Amino acid sequence: MKQVYLFVYALILAVSSANAFDLTDVADTLFKDKAIGIEEQLRDAAFEFNVKSVILRNDKLRKDTHILVSRNRSSVLIAGEAKTLALKDMVLALVLDEARLQWTQGDVNNVEPSNAQACGEKASKMAANDRRRFNLKTAKECSTVNRFYNEVRVTEPRTELEKSDDDVRRAHIINQLLHASIIQSTDSIKVVVTDKQVYLLGDQLSKEAAAKATAFVKDLRGVEKVIPLFRF
Repeated sequence: MKQVYLFVYALILAVSSANAFDLTDVADTLFKDKAIGIEEQLRDAAFEFNVKSVILRNDKLRKDTHILVSRNRSSVLIAGEAKTLALKDMVLALVLDEARLQWTQGDVNNVEPSNAQACGEKASKMAANDRRRFNLKTAKECSTVNRFYNEVRVTEPRTELEKSDDDVRRAHIINQLLHASIIQSTDSIKVVVTDKQVYLLGDQLSKEAAAKATAFVKDLRGVEKVIPLFRF
């Protein structure tokens, strides 16, 4: 019974202009995202909800930013607008904290798990049996995110009317992708829209399907720019 409990617990922990920041190879290998189906959708939705909740509880961020956060498996995108660079930095720090990531000191182009020693070098030196037990203890502290996109612009946040237009445009894009059989389900690609710019986030499509989706969205009315953020 104890072994069954540990196995179930391990499963729970396991699912528990674009600049991308890669994590260390060791962390990517040991703690890569293996969530599938409804589990991955619930995990992604929980992450997005938690970030949005923190932003809404902060008066300054709620009034002076418009932030869109989207997670698709091991990739995270933050887009939108912040009135000042300081507010943009605050949002970045908040999302990194929620994803359990940190900047590598002195190098803004690298991020690593918050528990870097445990997730990286220390974990790589452990024997196989010990590593499994170690992963069980620390998986919750080790981020499975290994690609991070920061697209927040420093400008006046969108008005409520503009946000509504973005929502309608996003729904239209997803509807057209489905009707054209470019995608088979709404979670195949995360579509993020802000100010007629469309971000396509995902790592579940082939290169051919991703290219087809990008070209299709570019030709849709009302889309000025498409930023594909696919991983293969």
